[in-house]
Amino acid sequence: MNPIERHKRAWKRTFIYFFDNDGMAAAGNMAFLTMLSLFPFIIFLVAVSGFMGQTASGVEAVNYLLNDVLPPEVSKVVKGPIDGIVKNTGAEILTGSILLAIWTAGNGVEAAREILIKAFGKEYARAVWIRRLESLGVVVFGAIAIVTAMSIMVLGPAVLKAVTSLFPDIVSEGINTAWGYLSLLVSPSILTLGIYMMYLALTPRKIKHTARLPGTLLSVVVLIATAKGLSVYLKYAGNYDVTYGSLAGVVVMQLFCFLVSLGFVLGAELNAAYTFGDASRAKAKARVERRAKEEAAEAASKPDEKKEGAEAPESEA
Repeated sequence: MNPIERHKRAWKRTFIYFFDNDGMAAAGNMAFLTMLSLFPFIIFLVAVSGFMGQTASGVEAVNYLLNDVLPPEVSKVVKGPIDGIVKNTGAEILTGSILLAIWTAGNGVEAAREILIKAFGKEYARAVWIRRLESLGVVVFGAIAIVTAMSIMVLGPAVLKAVTSLFPDIVSEGINTAWGYLSLLVSPSILTLGIYMMYLALTPRKIKHTARLPGTLLSVVVLIATAKGLSVYLKYAGNYDVTYGSLAGVVVMQLFCFLVSLGFVLGAELNAAYTFGDASRAKAKARVERRAKEEAAEAASKPDEKKEGAEAPESEA
């Protein structure tokens, strides 16, 4: 099968199974639980950053969410509550409120896992209690990873400045210019890595040779397009606040979560399409190789049979 035909079949299967698995309903459920889990996760994130002595990194992560990920209209809605969370959350970890926050944030992870289980087939799912423990682990390690990544980003410019001071001015200027261009890729790279890790952690482990990159790239493209496109739409759709009144901000936030969740569902189905396509090709390749070996063995035995057939008349003579 040529590559173009392979990609066409994968995308065709993606949209077929998206509708067969009620992808719209799954995206709506994930959007609701994501919005419900956002603030508990931020509470836990700030608590972890304070516990690690990296409060500034936790605040930087929250600012990155507000300024680089969410559209301005959505940021206005959540900025006030998030600022209150940052001010009132301490460094305590094992408290009732923090444990409740971890459990609630895990609901959003479970919604994403259910989407992947539907995409790859329920027969690959693990026990419910194992999945729940894994979801809590994703929340904990996700918060630690975010704080660590933000700490590196905060220290990065200082380290770069110290390194460039060791070189001549012309070299230092070249390094700083290159870093300026590379820094434009930081935001998409963080989003790509984060979504890839979600697919890596939540995809059923019983499946071998799972494809994750196609769905990750699709999800990132949908997320960035939603953030930019929604801002443009709301800029020219000036009557949305008249339609929804005081709930306009909440509706916009829910719409953003729904569109991003839609990209995640499509990404999960795309990963499943490439995974099962690759598995089918691997089985077909194994069958071809096995058949070739059998034919080679048969061909090797035929000369002996011919030789025996040729010697028989001579012996009779």
